Amino acid sequence: MESFEKIYTDNYEAMFRVARKIVYDADVVSDIVQEVFIYFFDKVNRGEEVRYPKSWLYRATYNKCIDYWREKKRFEYIDLIEANGIEDDKDDYSAEKVALHEALNRLRPDERFLVVLYSEGLSYKEMAEVTEIKFSSIGKTLSRILKKIEIELKSQCDELYN
Repeated sequence: MESFEKIYTDNYEAMFRVARKIVYDADVVSDIVQEVFIYFFDKVNRGEEVRYPKSWLYRATYNKCIDYWREKKRFEYIDLIEANGIEDDKDDYSAEKVALHEALNRLRPDERFLVVLYSEGLSYKEMAEVTEIKFSSIGKTLSRILKKIEIELKSQCDELYN
């Protein structure tokens, strides 16, 4: 088992990015990621084996984010464009960006999570480990989700596809 410090250093930024794409509030995201690593540390200290730490961290981060939304009673339809919105390019709310956020907002949380993992560059094998979806189904599931996004974008912004 790798040292906790190495696992933390190697994975903190990725867990923060994933949580940020689901929760959007940087302060809440910091708390969530901290809780995930504390739980991981406690688990390892109790002698429990974590076979794939990176996959475990992705899954735990996702679960903590979902718990956050459940507590806020906003689980199904999360407003992606709020006053504290997405940190990067706050001034750049082009029609295309707004349409993409709205399309992502219409996905189920588990679908959105798969898109987040894909955007993070995880392999199909890693996505299967994290989501517990069969490896043989990842490609088709992801393809269907991306098709949903495409259809939504076309209905919102025909000018994007002309």
